[in-house]
Amino acid sequence: MDHIGIDTGPATTGNRDLRHLLLGEGLGLLAGSAAQTGLAWWIAQAGGGADLARYGSLMALGSLAALALMAPMGDRWPKPRLIRMARALLLVDALLLTLLAWRGLYQWSLIAACGVLSLFANALLLPAQASLLAELVSPRALPRAIRLRRGAQALGGLLGPALAGAALAFTGLAQAMALNALLFGLSALAACALGAPPYPSARAPAAPWLADVGAGLRAKWQARLDRWWTLTGALMMVFLAPAIGLLLPLRLQSLQLGALWFGACTAALPLGVLAGVAGLADALMRRVGRPAAIAAAVVLCGAAMAVIGLARWPALLVLSLALIGLGMSITQLVGQTHRTLAVPEPFRARMAAAQLGIAQLAAALAPALAGLLLQAWPVATVYLGLAGGFLLSGLLLLAIPELRTFLNLEHEAARDWYGRRYPQAFARPDQPGCGSS
Repeated sequence: MDHIGIDTGPATTGNRDLRHLLLGEGLGLLAGSAAQTGLAWWIAQAGGGADLARYGSLMALGSLAALALMAPMGDRWPKPRLIRMARALLLVDALLLTLLAWRGLYQWSLIAACGVLSLFANALLLPAQASLLAELVSPRALPRAIRLRRGAQALGGLLGPALAGAALAFTGLAQAMALNALLFGLSALAACALGAPPYPSARAPAAPWLADVGAGLRAKWQARLDRWWTLTGALMMVFLAPAIGLLLPLRLQSLQLGALWFGACTAALPLGVLAGVAGLADALMRRVGRPAAIAAAVVLCGAAMAVIGLARWPALLVLSLALIGLGMSITQLVGQTHRTLAVPEPFRARMAAAQLGIAQLAAALAPALAGLLLQAWPVATVYLGLAGGFLLSGLLLLAIPELRTFLNLEHEAARDWYGRRYPQAFARPDQPGCGSS
């Protein structure tokens, strides 16, 4: 297994910056998930379901627009600078929400304005953060860096809601918001420690802003392998997201299970992800290869979703959620190094932004699908339907042309593979060869 820290020279600085990046990301995820939990509680308590639904719709639609508009920034400006700017904006947003909470001032328009500020901050942060990883470590060390990132994300998702719930229960809303602001401040401090990356990407050539936005979307579409990988992955998430999200409390209620079991199920998912990044995903990939590991993970997730619909024992539900987390870690880790390296350097942030935007769209469509199915079926049957849809979309993923060939490449061979395989996708509009694929 590759280890970070075995390289010499500039990699030493990169490893220090990698620690700062992952520390800032972990603290930011912890603060963000805690803030979302506290904010949802505040809106639901003071404004009711109508305000909560309006806020959720605004955030879903606004995130798509912000990601598209801010996409070129990561390929034009130094990524550490963007991360520092975004972390500072998130800290300002957290401080404003804390001030509103301390004064007991609930006004939907002010909270929505803070939400829009956080949307644009995250639209700057997430693509730059995702693509900076490949600039901080060598290709040989990138797989382990990605595993560390997934572990930090799982811990943030596990501890954030628990921290928010404890703060709300034992202190109150204002104190919980102040704690979130403190965590955002610590995350901003970690971002301030980021230096110049040792493996910087080439900058995108100067072009009109909207042309840059269009170039990123065109590249995502014309790189055929990545296009179908992204679309089938989003389709899989449309079926998976309701099963691990809004339908879970309904399923537990249908079995007359209480909040304790809901907490156990919620914790089981990130624990499964942690088990995958701790070594189980790597062990499976080494034993059967990357393509077979993806196939096994798809079957594991689909079968576990079906078990949730069929099970009557609470412990079996918890185990199923842990297995879904393990499967998710495998599908996220297998090929992510290749996909990162395959994108030409001047397009990495824009391609990451397009990926995030499509994921946001899938997240917005998933509740609608679940709601439609609930009108026709009981929640247990809905789980079986979602499991079937997930498995079918997983078969589409495995049928993507060139996927097996691409996954079997060594990491060095995957570098700039999209640029060599689909040169027209990354050509400027005024250059020859900019046709469709």
